[in-house]
Amino acid sequence: MYIELCDILGISLNEFIAGEDLTQENVIRQSEENLIQISADGNVRRKKLQRVIVILLCVVVFGSGALFCVSYMNGYFRNNYIAPIAKDSTEMKTAEVLSGVDGAYMYRYTTDGSYKSMTMSLCVYENGRIVSKEEILSTSIESEAQQEGMIAIVPEFDQFKVKVVVADGEAKYATKFRILEGVNEREYYGRSASEIERNINISKNTNQGLVVLIYDNDELHVTPVEDIENEMAGTENDYMYYLSVTFNSDKM
Repeated sequence: MYIELCDILGISLNEFIAGEDLTQENVIRQSEENLIQISADGNVRRKKLQRVIVILLCVVVFGSGALFCVSYMNGYFRNNYIAPIAKDSTEMKTAEVLSGVDGAYMYRYTTDGSYKSMTMSLCVYENGRIVSKEEILSTSIESEAQQEGMIAIVPEFDQFKVKVVVADGEAKYATKFRILEGVNEREYYGRSASEIERNINISKNTNQGLVVLIYDNDELHVTPVEDIENEMAGTENDYMYYLSVTFNSDKM
């Protein structure tokens, strides 16, 4: 419905959500803001549902003992995890429209006060061999209480770059990196990706994979994130860009 309205009005979806005309130089900034906003809207709905679930749970188990309920709530709300945003969710479908043909990969994370910083890393593979590895983005986690945030990874194949956005309740961080630099006829390369498919528990000071972007000039082979973590990258694909995250107990 939003897309049809935008076509009738002769505006972009970014302008529709922003509620104003956007100059070319403001489109990228507004796109990032919109991604963060739709994730935040989904967070609000999720929190409301969680509160209802917990209240119902408390009612059900009250007769069996309040201690069980209290221990459950403490454990439930203090879990440290990363969760992929469901592909069929409203916010994910909107993000994919905003991001264009290559879509977006979006994750929510929750941490308690024991984490002080977060680092995003990029590892580049060529024919299964690591050719570079670097930290591309670092953030500080200032809150001593439970912290929630969002990670968005947006490939832009026509520009041969990938944008990374991290946002929490206090700040937004963004960076980008180039892909297929110096590769002949790179515009004809096929592309695919694999990512985590379920919630994963955060392991302190441990590098954990999120998504691997895959490019090949003939036959693509989808390599699971778990294979990369287990150093089983394989040699089938020409180029792979493996993005991972580390939650640290110390400040950067």
